[in-house]
Amino acid sequence: MKRYLLFVLVLSLIFQIGCKTTKNNEMVNEPDDTVVEVSMEDKVIIDRSENLADYVVELFGIDDAATIIFNDTALVSVVMAYDTSFTTDTKDLISSLVMEKDTGIKEVLVSNDEKTFFQIVEIISSLMNGSSYDNHVGEISRMIEKNK
Repeated sequence: MKRYLLFVLVLSLIFQIGCKTTKNNEMVNEPDDTVVEVSMEDKVIIDRSENLADYVVELFGIDDAATIIFNDTALVSVVMAYDTSFTTDTKDLISSLVMEKDTGIKEVLVSNDEKTFFQIVEIISSLMNGSSYDNHVGEISRMIEKNK
């Protein structure tokens, strides 16, 4: 649900940026000279990360999930549902699901830390807005080391 609301908000902002009102209150599309390009490799990483988060969030007891992939390691941070605890079984289930769904992943690190969750969301948002993956390598590496 949160992803849907965030998606709708971002989509509405994009439409508002590309349009302006004329004297007759008609909406006119303005051409946008700035083009945001995401390299193919970055786009693949974003897509893989988002797909894994979608699989994880479908599990019982998980309200939200964020995933970032670094080489062959996936860092997954989850927000548990109300009255649901983060256990070793939950961690193992998430880990096995991620490895099953993405065969390129050799190691899965699972976190229930709110700070890590929002850091991953921020990185993914930055990547989707055209930032290079290389700009985030240091931050991702620190998060992975912290969660090992």
